[in-house]
This record gives sequence, C-alpha cells and structure tokens, in this order.
Amino acid sequence: MPWYKAGTVSVTQSSNAIIGTNTEFIANCRVGDAFLGPDGKWYEVTNIASNTGLSISPSYQGATSAAGSYALTPIQGYQKGLADQVRDWVNTYGAKMAALGTTGNYDTLPIAKGGTGGTTQATARSGLGLGTAATANLGTGSGNAMAVGAFGLGVRGTATLPNMNTFNTEIAIIADATIYRPINYGTVINLGYPGGNIGSQLYMGVSPGGVIGFRSGDYSTAAFNTIYHTGNTTRGSGGVLSAASPILRIANVADSQRQDLDEQTFESAGAWGMANNEARGVSVERFGVGEYRVTGSLGLALEGWRIQDPCSPDGGGTLGITESEQDADGTVTIRLFKQRWTLSEDGEMIPGRGAPLDVPLNSWIDVRLEMPQPETPPPPTTLETE
Repeated sequence: MPWYKAGTVSVTQSSNAIIGTNTEFIANCRVGDAFLGPDGKWYEVTNIASNTGLSISPSYQGATSAAGSYALTPIQGYQKGLADQVRDWVNTYGAKMAALGTTGNYDTLPIAKGGTGGTTQATARSGLGLGTAATANLGTGSGNAMAVGAFGLGVRGTATLPNMNTFNTEIAIIADATIYRPINYGTVINLGYPGGNIGSQLYMGVSPGGVIGFRSGDYSTAAFNTIYHTGNTTRGSGGVLSAASPILRIANVADSQRQDLDEQTFESAGAWGMANNEARGVSVERFGVGEYRVTGSLGLALEGWRIQDPCSPDGGGTLGITESEQDADGTVTIRLFKQRWTLSEDGEMIPGRGAPLDVPLNSWIDVRLEMPQPETPPPPTTLETE
C-alpha cells in the first residue's frame, strides 16, 4: 500500500500538532499510523482532528518548518480499503442500526422496527394488516378491485347510455342520444342479468322531473312502468290516493280544520284554494254559497278523473255533490250542493241535488286541471365532474 505524501505540513519544534496544506488526513490516515516528519524521524499518529490537522507522539523534535515534506504509512497490518468501506458504512448507517436495537430474529424485521414481520409476501401482507384487495388488480372484471368511476360509481358525469336495450350493469345518463328512452333525459341504473338478453332498469327523470320508472325482463319487449309516489299522486279529502297532475283543493283556507290541507307541495291559491306545484298560477274565488270560480288554467283535465266530491276525513261517504261548467277561456265554475235523497216508486233511495253548500271545514273539493305545458329545458351540454 503506497504511503500518503500529498501536500505539505507545518511543524513546530516541541509541539505535537501537525498542520497540513492540501491534505486529506481523514481518508488516508488512521490513529496508530506512522508519520515521517520533515526532520526524517518517525512519530506515531495519536489523533486525527480534520483533513488538515493531526497529533503525533512524541512531540516534534526537529527544527520548525512551515511547509515541509512528510509521509504517512500504515503499519498495523489492516486492509485499508476494507476499513475505509466499513468506516463509511458506520458513518452512514451506524445511528440507524443502533436505533433498531435487538430484533429477536435477524432474518425477520418486526413491524415495530419498521419491517413487515414476515419472510414471504403472504406473511408480510398479513403482518401489515392488508386484506385480499392488496393483491387484486384494478378493473371491472370478476375478482378485480374497482376504481372510482367504474360502472359510473362515485363520480358525477357518467357516460350516456346509447340504447335503453343495453344489457350492461352500470349507472348512466339518459339523453337525446339514447335510443328508446322513456323520458327526455335523466339517470338510469341498469342491471344486466348474467346470461340471456334480460335485466332490470330503474330510471329517474330530470325532464320531466319527478318521474320514476322501471322495467324488468327482456328489454326488447318489457314495457316501462311508472312508479306512483308523493310527487305524482294526491290524497283526496277522504284519504284515497289518485294519480296527480295539476291539482287544486277548494276549501276555506283560513278556517279549515284539516291540518293536511297544505301538505307536500300545496300552496295558497287564494282564500278558497290550495294548489300543488304543477298548478301554480291558479286562483279560486267564492261567488256565493257553494259557488267557486277557478281561473289560471286551461280548464279541467282532458282525461282521467276531474272532480272529486268532498268526503269525510275518516274515509266515509261524500259530504256534498258537485257539478261544474267550463267557459271557452278555461274558467271553471264549480258548485257544491247538499245531498238530497228521494225514495223512488220502486223503494230505492236516489241521491240528488239539494240546497247550495259551502265546502265543509273538515274536507275539500279535489279538482284536476289542464295547465299550459312548460317548455322542456335542454339537457346540459357539459356535465361537471367532482
């Protein structure tokens, strides 16, 4: 191994301090090495303070020199290269190794010491508390772990369903491009049955709003069915549910004894009426005992039921008999009469019209109207995502 002689040293007679210039003592010298001074004598290296400073023993005996030549040589019989590597490793990792302490098993580093606690992938996953999803690939196939957005889950702005007769399992939107759509646009949950061209669909309308429907079976033949709910039915004065569209309830709003007169979306349509959200703009006026005039609509409904007589709240019989007439401008006049029973020649009781009667305070008259069709808003051209 060659001696180290780079640079020069400054020595002072009777001093043990050696000051180097352009030297690297730390990497090329060890305590116990031999120092050959400018005076030609040998000294022992007792301390290495820095790359430019070390101590010798005994103190320097020669004449003082500011830039003398020197030599350092190992004399302890060690492999300097190996020693350098060990020293570098200790300097880099010694503190970390000391912090690990005793593991108890030098082949397996426990979790408490920053390891996995296992020697195989399976035991490592178990030690770290990882479940079966840790080895599953992302995807939509059987056994895959689903990423956010798979089948339209967890994101806003899912893909448009191109055809309602699509036997996939997904959440999608119904838009202009959707063939065979039952609504203008909205959302659909599509569940394809495993095997065969069958499945189930649940759709909800944005236009028209409030529509909920479903179908199940072979999509090519299965009909779409509408679900009736509080948004598209109304509860009559006797408690019977009926399909709803624009509904008006004629009653004495201020003095009514019915707490459910303004249920759901019903709001005031004047002192003598309550209208649901589809009948907004309608108003009711009382022109005399049992006579009411309805304006703001196109008239009575064109199909289905139109007027339901007031009934007792316990579901009993009717409390009066109504009749109506409609003007060309859509104004509807409704009159309420007491019931009068007449005994026929055959001994039958025949109901008939009696004296005019205001709507009893414990009931109301249900009127189903025809309203101007609101313009269908276009579907959004851009779907925001979150």
